[in-house]
Amino acid sequence: MKLCVQTGDVVDRLGIKKGYAAIREAGFEAIDWNLDHAWNGSDIRDRTYRGKCIFEKSSDEIISHYARELEEIQNNSLEISQAHAPFPAYSKGDPDFLDYAIEVFKGNIKYCDYAGCKNLVIHGIPFAMDGSLGTREDVHNMNVKLYSSLIPVLKETSVTVCLENLFINHRGVRYQGNCGYPEEAVKYIDMFNDMAGREAFGLCLDTGHLNLLHHDFEVYVPIVGKRIKCLHVHDNNGTSDQHMAPCTGTIDWNRFCNSLRGIGYDADLSFETFAQTNCACDFDERAVLPWLRMIKETGEIMREKILG
Repeated sequence: MKLCVQTGDVVDRLGIKKGYAAIREAGFEAIDWNLDHAWNGSDIRDRTYRGKCIFEKSSDEIISHYARELEEIQNNSLEISQAHAPFPAYSKGDPDFLDYAIEVFKGNIKYCDYAGCKNLVIHGIPFAMDGSLGTREDVHNMNVKLYSSLIPVLKETSVTVCLENLFINHRGVRYQGNCGYPEEAVKYIDMFNDMAGREAFGLCLDTGHLNLLHHDFEVYVPIVGKRIKCLHVHDNNGTSDQHMAPCTGTIDWNRFCNSLRGIGYDADLSFETFAQTNCACDFDERAVLPWLRMIKETGEIMREKILG
């Protein structure tokens, strides 16, 4: 079980060379690579996105684009445990966007396989409470199309696509999103793995989202079980998706560790604490390394509790 941290906003704020050096100096062994930065949200809203995402390009162009960053990752002896794909996979009022997103994800998967990244997190499409994406059945069918379309390229790689337990924020109220309920996560993952004929899909368990929806780790985790392939570990106050360091919010971390120990979880422990390190950088970039070290040392305690 390696200890990982998300590259954004550390690398974004400190730069490739200093950012990856700081992650390594803090003691992390691997990273969650923010490849989602390949999309610009304003381009999606303005429908000017075509031709702007690197994952639309050829494999050679993608490899060249990330060559310097991948070299820094390797120079710092960091493994790429997981990555985050661009999101969202939908754009309201633009029914063609899903087909575009699927092609982008295919390029993302191929690059992850090249770079040695084991897990790629791809957000599902949430039901829109205003009905703008159709009925729940319509949205379900969109998700089936999204993930099943990736199976041919997944069969050519060793990458696992991970769905994530999501929430919907509508008029200040949080509702269950894709895989918000553990039974839905099981249904989706098993269906797609049956289609693929191998274990090509899993779950990225997001601790902050679970807390926002008031789920109990010791109820949710045993139902999903070994389908959990990677983690987004971060804390919040139970009302906002804050992405803060563990023990700075309201999550019961003992129940988190107990639940993972109960299913024999032994994959990597990855922290999605970009808001915490971003706050530190806003103060003074010298504060980033102490926070990274604290998060990593907290991870060591978690690893000990999970592995027993």
